[in-house]
Amino acid sequence: MNAGLKESEDSKRALRAWVQLLKTAKRIESEVASHFANQHNTSLSRFDVLANLERSPGHATGTSQLSKMLLASRGNITRLLDRMENDALIRREPHPGDRRISEVRMTAAGEALFARLAPDHEGWAQEIFGALTEAELDDLIAMLRKLRVRLDEVPKSRPGIARRPEPRQED
Repeated sequence: MNAGLKESEDSKRALRAWVQLLKTAKRIESEVASHFANQHNTSLSRFDVLANLERSPGHATGTSQLSKMLLASRGNITRLLDRMENDALIRREPHPGDRRISEVRMTAAGEALFARLAPDHEGWAQEIFGALTEAELDDLIAMLRKLRVRLDEVPKSRPGIARRPEPRQED
């Protein structure tokens, strides 16, 4: 087989994989967002903020760090946090060590909402990924982790590929 033809087939296979991954991720995100809206009258973005604060020491982190941690649509984080603060789910306060930095802290109401949302979120994930065996899930997790590591290795100067450092989190 011609090396150019093999490379072209590999490129097309990689594009098909990318399209399938993107379509699947968007469908899953849409399903979970619909569940939050219909069953809890809240958004995936709000859950994402609360979930990240839940994992942060003292249920608080800087606004910039929180923005980097979010998985859901990043949109305008300031407006999202304004609405969450108006609903008493979070509060923003100056960082004790550097008053130029704003710290976002989950309130008791935010903790209570997260406590209601988290089990449902886990159940929805189980329902969606229930189509896969444990071994397939383990393989999928390993493959996705491998792709994330590869993204970290892609040269910054590569045209068309925008890289943004992501915080390391255990999955």
